[in-house]
Amino acid sequence: MVNTEGRKTLAFLDSNTFKVTFALGGEKRDQVADYYWVNDERVVVQVEQVRGALEKPLNYGEIYAVNFDGSKGRMIFGYRSKKPTAEGGFLIDTLKQDDKYVLISKRALSRRTDVLPEVTKLNVYSGKARKVKRAPIAYSDFLIDHEGYPRFVSGVDKDFRTQLYYSSGKGDSWSKFGEEFEGEFQPIAFAPDNNSIYALKSSDGGPKGLYHYDLNTNKETELYRSTMVDPTYTISSQLNEVFGLRLDEDYPNYLYLKPDAAEAKLHKSLVQAFNGDSVAVTSVTSDGKQAIVHVSSDRNPGTFYLFDTETMKARHLLNARGWIKPSEMAMTEPFRIKTKDGLILNGLMTLPKGKQKNLPTVILPHGGPHARDYWGFDPIVQMLANKGYAVIQVNFRGSTGYGKSFEKAGYGNWGAKIQDDIMLATQYVVQQGVADENRMCIFGISFGGYSALQSAVRFPDTYKCSIGYAGVYDLEMLYDEGDIKSVNWGDAYLDETLGSDKAQRHAQSPVFFVNKLKVPVLIIHGEDDERAPIEHAEVLRDALEKANRPYEWLVKDKEGHGFYNEENILEANEKILAFLDKHIGH
Repeated sequence: MVNTEGRKTLAFLDSNTFKVTFALGGEKRDQVADYYWVNDERVVVQVEQVRGALEKPLNYGEIYAVNFDGSKGRMIFGYRSKKPTAEGGFLIDTLKQDDKYVLISKRALSRRTDVLPEVTKLNVYSGKARKVKRAPIAYSDFLIDHEGYPRFVSGVDKDFRTQLYYSSGKGDSWSKFGEEFEGEFQPIAFAPDNNSIYALKSSDGGPKGLYHYDLNTNKETELYRSTMVDPTYTISSQLNEVFGLRLDEDYPNYLYLKPDAAEAKLHKSLVQAFNGDSVAVTSVTSDGKQAIVHVSSDRNPGTFYLFDTETMKARHLLNARGWIKPSEMAMTEPFRIKTKDGLILNGLMTLPKGKQKNLPTVILPHGGPHARDYWGFDPIVQMLANKGYAVIQVNFRGSTGYGKSFEKAGYGNWGAKIQDDIMLATQYVVQQGVADENRMCIFGISFGGYSALQSAVRFPDTYKCSIGYAGVYDLEMLYDEGDIKSVNWGDAYLDETLGSDKAQRHAQSPVFFVNKLKVPVLIIHGEDDERAPIEHAEVLRDALEKANRPYEWLVKDKEGHGFYNEENILEANEKILAFLDKHIGH
């Protein structure tokens, strides 16, 4: 995938000469969203469109297929295919044993939220489609076995509860799976025998472990469980044999469950060769002789290599962002702190090159809030560190990846204990002598934007400025505006995560307490943001004006939740840097 003047193009390169043999995309408004090889000649492409009111492309579930030399290209599914349909299709399995068909999840392109998806077998040459199985629940994810049958499906019900269904194979209807499972159970891959699965499971609210589960005997075997984090992902062989895990407690770490497997040995030697950077084998030829390897780190946004598994030699292919020089980037180091109520919080500290003490500091809480920060390359972090700022991130309570109990500890505490955790990280870097306590600013995107305002309201003497980007500032408004309320579990999700007490939601909404603010605010927002609608920015602006508090304003039309257009991103970044420079700069 190549960026061609802001548009995504799929380029085919000869693996000996690296010459481009054919390129697809950039036609009028269509571009490639994702691509999959289905056999030695044919590639299936998910199409997205740059059109209409938004900068960000739209995906209508159209599927295009083409041979690698550019021949026999045709739209095989969607409203512009030979047999037009009002449904979107999204590829879920390339069916390794079948060169002519793939499996897609097909669903009506409707604003209704109770639409049930259906697994459909699609011919990659003719576009002919036939139904395989319909899901019993909306918002579903299917798990396909090695014979190409959907055997598990999980979805979210209107009470924001995950439901799991199972089928023993062809002709068998869905039945509820695992009334016996308390807590979380997530099937992730079928083992080669097709009668057992690998699953992530936790029954005590702690981090999920990896289990092998026999579907005939119901016998389960724990393979590995961290006391701190869920596995980030599992690493599988081409036969779907799970041989390893990636864990992100602090730095990325790989654990090999089957260290003698050829793929495990290969992965381990690659990690060693690249000095502990993140290593992902993104694709392998069917004979296993060649692999594409992606290597990245805190200072490297990503490098691709063509790796010969027989000679163990790597050839450099491409850099993800060729203009970035890793040697000029700042290092990110993990830290851990403990809260008063006994939770361990993971944090990340990025210091400007060659500087360590008494620095102007940006506290950067993540979005979500049910998400998490990982050690790795972050363009915003590097931009700030490059300008001389220390950057502090913390996985506060409510973050995902540390077990359900840790996530639930943030429910109803968006404006309270979560902000206390952010404050704890702020105090920690002052105590360490890293941060100059008179030059600290808080900045975040989405939930991070909410935190930037809420923390500045709650701790008015700590920060010198606050930057809210695509933030929410009135929690009650989430029930009335935006796309969360449009899904059938939206209200249940908000009740559970925000807390169902209206007075409490009001008390945790910074827009009502701007009179407590002592610092200037920068508000950045997209006019067409569906997640955090522009009304949030407008009510905050009005409240600041009424309270006679200083603020700066950058709003872009056609932009959604976070900017997509490169010029707009550049303008926002320049505005952020100028604002920081003015209030905590050198």
